[in-house]
Amino acid sequence: MIFITRQSPEVLKELTESGTYTVKEEYISSKYTTITDHYAPLYRMLTSMARKYIDIPDGLLYPVWLSPEGTDTIPPSEDSVFLRMDIPDGNYILANDEVWDHMINHVYFPMSQSDELEHEAELSRYGIASPSSLINGNAGNFYPLLRQKVLRSWERVYTSKPRDPSRIVGLCWELHREWLI
Repeated sequence: MIFITRQSPEVLKELTESGTYTVKEEYISSKYTTITDHYAPLYRMLTSMARKYIDIPDGLLYPVWLSPEGTDTIPPSEDSVFLRMDIPDGNYILANDEVWDHMINHVYFPMSQSDELEHEAELSRYGIASPSSLINGNAGNFYPLLRQKVLRSWERVYTSKPRDPSRIVGLCWELHREWLI
């Protein structure tokens, strides 16, 4: 499948010189600085969930984000390059970026509008005013089943189709020079 990814020039240099590129924790720290502690565990969770569907080499914890060619979902930015890559099946997984949005906000991803309304009613019954408090606050300690429900909903990142087809993204844990086109 053909993907586009936006990366720093250093990534292209590493890819062309060494033949491979993988995301290292220091890259995450450099990109996210003060909010690394928020993103890094979520990336590791994405990786753990993806291992149910594709083989990911041991030691690789952080994915490279990819945009399927033709979706034009990656805006240009300063000091970056676009890489066009033909990545063989089995080396990437497609994901629902709408679920990712819910993950980074620490909230439940509903299966449908009725599921969303039921979940909101459940939160209301328990007096939970901040849905994210089930994950990043104390509410999860008092309502562990609700917390698990939220965490399980995030597994839909690989199994649900986004309402907007442009929200399909690819994830890959290792790029190879020969995939560049």
